[in-house]
Amino acid sequence: MRRLLLFAIFGLAALIGCDTAALETESQVVVEAYLEAGAPMDSVRLTRTARASAEYTPERTAVQGADVQVQRLNDSGGVAATVPYTETDSTDGLYIPETPATVKSQATYRLQATPPEGPVVAAETTVPAPVEAVRTQNDTTTYPDPDDENSDPPQFELTVRPGPSALERQNVYVLTSRSLLDLQSIPASPPDSVAGRLLTPFYLEQYDADSDTLASFRVNSSGLLNEANFTSNDDGTVSITLPWLAVAFYGPNQIRASVVDDNLYDFLRTQSAQQMSLAPGEIPNVDEDIENGTGIFGSFAEASGKVLIRPPNLTGDDIPLRP
Repeated sequence: MRRLLLFAIFGLAALIGCDTAALETESQVVVEAYLEAGAPMDSVRLTRTARASAEYTPERTAVQGADVQVQRLNDSGGVAATVPYTETDSTDGLYIPETPATVKSQATYRLQATPPEGPVVAAETTVPAPVEAVRTQNDTTTYPDPDDENSDPPQFELTVRPGPSALERQNVYVLTSRSLLDLQSIPASPPDSVAGRLLTPFYLEQYDADSDTLASFRVNSSGLLNEANFTSNDDGTVSITLPWLAVAFYGPNQIRASVVDDNLYDFLRTQSAQQMSLAPGEIPNVDEDIENGTGIFGSFAEASGKVLIRPPNLTGDDIPLRP
C-alpha cells in the first residue's frame, strides 16, 4: 500500500481517466502494482477504466473477486516461485500477498490477474539491481533567502552505489522528497500566516488555504533523471545533489533516489509527453506493457538519506524542526 501511495503522485488514476483506452466502449482492467528490490512484496490494485465523461475513482471502479498471483521466473522463463494474493476486506479491488515474500533484485516477475469476467491480465517486470546509500553531505543546511540574490547555501548531497545494470541503457532515477514533519499536529489547511512558516517559497505560492491541505504537499517527485545528470565518482559511486525546487517543507525531509525498471521508465516518459502536448490530436498513447489491460506493473530499487532544511532568517518560533 505504501508504494501505491508513493507512485500515485505520478497521476495514474487521472491518466487512466483520460487515456485513449478509456475512450473505448469496452472497459479495460487497470493494474497498479510496484515491486521494490529487497522489500516485501506489496499490494496490487485492480480497477476498470472509466469513460472520458465519467469520474474515475478506484473505489467505484474496483475489480472484485479476481484470482491474483505474482510469479518469479527462472532464467529459462519457467516459474521458480508463486505468491498468491487475496483481496482485502477494507479496500475493494486491493489485493495483498497471502504469505510474506521478499522481492529479489534482478529477478523477473510475472503478474497474472484473472477477473470474474474477461481474459487473464498479465505483465512482467525485471527488478533493477540494488542501490546502496554510501554517504551524505550537508545533512543540515539553510534554504536560500529569496530576498538575497547572492544567497547560495550548500545543497544536500546523497552519494549512492548503483548495482550493475542489465538494461541496454544507463540507469534512470526518480528523486522523491518527503517531509517528516508531524502534520497531524498542525491544522490540515492552516492560514497563509502559518503555512508560510512551513512551506518553501515556490510551494507557498501554489498553496490555497481554501482548497489545499498541507498533506497534499508532503511528497514531491522529479521526473526521469538520467545518471549522466549526476556526478560520477572514480570509486563507481554517483553523487546526487538535491535541487531546492524539490523541497516543499522546511524541517526534516527524507530524500529517496530510485532506479526504475523499463516499465516505469516507459510509463513516466510517455506520460510526460502527454502532459506536454498542446492539442488533443497531439496526445500520444501511454507506453505500457499490460496484456489484456492497461496501467502499470513496474519495479525499482532505491537508496535514501535525511536532511534538515532550515528556513532563511530562522527564529525560534518559525517551525517545528523535529519530525
